[in-house]
Parts: sequence; structure tokens; C-alpha cells
Amino acid sequence: MKLTFDTLFSEPLIVKAVIDRIQSVQKDPIYWQRYLRFEQTNSRTFKTYFGTQTGVTMGSVIDKNSPKPRRGRKSLGSGYGEVASLGDKYQLDNDRLDMLRQLIDKFNAQNNAETMNQIVDYVFDDYRQLTLAPHKRMDKLVGDLRSTGKGSVNVADNPRGVELIDITLPVVEHEIPVAQKASVISYLQSYLPSVRGTMGTFSVMEMNLKTFNTRIKASAEFANMFTRVLGSSEMLIGAGILTEKMANELFLEVGLPPIRIVEEYVDKEDGTSVNTFADDRIALLPADNLGKMKWHTPYEASDPVPGKTYTTGLPGGMFISSQRTDEGRFLEYGCEWIPEFTAPNKLLILDTSALI
Repeated sequence: MKLTFDTLFSEPLIVKAVIDRIQSVQKDPIYWQRYLRFEQTNSRTFKTYFGTQTGVTMGSVIDKNSPKPRRGRKSLGSGYGEVASLGDKYQLDNDRLDMLRQLIDKFNAQNNAETMNQIVDYVFDDYRQLTLAPHKRMDKLVGDLRSTGKGSVNVADNPRGVELIDITLPVVEHEIPVAQKASVISYLQSYLPSVRGTMGTFSVMEMNLKTFNTRIKASAEFANMFTRVLGSSEMLIGAGILTEKMANELFLEVGLPPIRIVEEYVDKEDGTSVNTFADDRIALLPADNLGKMKWHTPYEASDPVPGKTYTTGLPGGMFISSQRTDEGRFLEYGCEWIPEFTAPNKLLILDTSALI
């Protein structure tokens, strides 16, 4: 096979090899996939349900000659969601293309696997940016929804796009009173059982590292619960060396859900990074399975633009296209996704901002 720029960026086997390399390296983990799974919708607008029943109601005890009580599924709140269109166009730098041309010439002369691997390695980062960009956008959106119950796309972090997404989930929010600053653990021990009747049990408490350090480790009650035996003496451990693992050992003993520290950073276009999980928030989740990432096939995937070559069949209906114009060579992606939380009323978000 004689390799050219066009075959390199359009041959399915080559593109798939690059994408497989990206997935195997796991240099940039996709955070939202811990909580959601892809599910296709045949329409850009779809009906969504809030308050999915998660527990099983106890059966009725009846007289042997009595009719059985009639039951039905509890009514669910409903609304409509709409997938968001995502896409970016990347222009390949001429200097990089010139180096790539040399690798292509080398492959055509030698036609061996080693040279092809060099080519795959060289275009790796271009495709890494391309294929992971929409996932990073969803990482930020899902992180916002888990930690605040609200998610949006605004001009500040989408400067050349549109202000399109504005989601508010019917989560349960509660502010921890400032008087509980020194006794957060005791407060959680008394408060969480009070909501169990309506919300069920929680499997994990999520917070970012800053919140863990300033709201949990900084609590005098928390630090005083740890002692270390040195010889015949017992001494308190300083709060500065308390760890997530140590905290979870304590929480298990006092009947609280374990902590998960969320440090999920995504890059913004200006070169800075931002944590997907908000400061001063503790999210109590019923489970990691929170819902679906709804996806719809983009119109362009079914009605290709002349002059572009397409790679389709990627997860979530995503496509990649390449094009050579008089302005240069471009790679693009397109997809239509939106997160859907199936039981947001079972998600409790604690606001700790008053504990300053």
C-alpha cells in the first residue's frame, strides 16, 4: 500500500490504530464514565424522568381470603432534555506536516511495521486532542452537576462557541451550620440518618482535596479522634498528616459513608486547568451509576460534506473528518451528547461554605 496524507487521515484501519493507542495509554482518563453510560436517543429532544424509584417497597401482609392490594409504580417527575452539539476544527501545523511527510516517504520506501508505528506515534497527540475534547467538556459538566446540581456552558470557558447548556437538577441541598465547624463528624452522624427515610443510603461522599483539607482535616473533632501508640505513650496525630484512607477507617467505624477525594482537572482554552468538582461541596451519592450519557447521531454523519473524508462508528455516535483546503489540512470531530441523571433527587449536596 502506498501511503499518502489522504490515506493516512482517512483509512479506517490506520485511524482505528491511533484511537486504540489513545485508549490503551490512558494518559487522560475520562472521568464521567465512572458515573454514566452511553445510551442512544433517536431524537435530539427526549423525555427524561426524575426520581426513579431505587428501593423496593415491602410486600403487603393480607388475610388469606382477602383481595390483594393494588399497587402501581410511584409517579415520577418528568421533563425534556436536548442533546448538545459539540465540535471543533484543528488545523495541522505545516512544520509538523513536513516532518510527517518525511515519515510517510520512509514508510513507502521500507513498508515495515516499525515505520508505521512511528507515524502512529507522531499523529498520536493530534488525535488525542481531537477524540478527547468532547469527553473533557462532559467531564466538566458532569462534575458541576454532581457537586452543585447545576451545569452550564458559558462564554468564559467556551469563548468561540455558544452559551447553550443550562441544566438544574432537583437534587437535595443542605447547608451545614457554621456552629458545626468543630464537630462536622458528629453533625453528619446525626443529620444523615434523618434523611435516610426519603433518600435511602449513600455509598460514597465526594469532595475535592481543598474541601477535605479545610472542612474535614481542619475539624478539631476529626483530628482528636486519631491517636498513635509510641512505646508506652499515646499521642495525638497532627491534622496535617491525616489521610483519606485514615478518614475512611474512622468513618467506617462511626457508620458514615467513605470519602472519595475528587481531583479531576480539565484544561481550558487559555491554558489554565480547573477542577471539575466545586470547592466547599460534599456530594453524597447513592451509587456510582447515576444515569446515562444520551447521544444522537449528528446530521453531518448521515449527510457528509463533499470534500471531507469521515471516520464513523466511534463511541457515542462521534465522527472524525479530515479535509485539505487551500488554507491547510484540518481535522474535525462532531458529536451530540448530554448527561441524564436518572435519580437526581437521591443525590445530597452539602454546602460547607459557612464553615470558614
